[in-house]
Amino acid sequence: MNKIDKLNFDSVPSLWDKRESLFKENTVDLKDISSIDVSGMVFLDKWAKSQKDQKLHIINVTVSEMKLINKYR
Repeated sequence: MNKIDKLNFDSVPSLWDKRESLFKENTVDLKDISSIDVSGMVFLDKWAKSQKDQKLHIINVTVSEMKLINKYR
């Protein structure tokens, strides 16, 4: 599993460049995420849509991250 520490406006462009390898995974662990914003949510959405079943398994989600995810669902 790839290590991601930020999912925000500043980090998404470099993650997008790595999407070919990242999107091969169907699970993302948010345990080490220090920053997440709407840009990160959009990235996770694109990641999910790239999956065969259009589902991304997200683990170790904090309450605040879950609120953000539910807001942009």
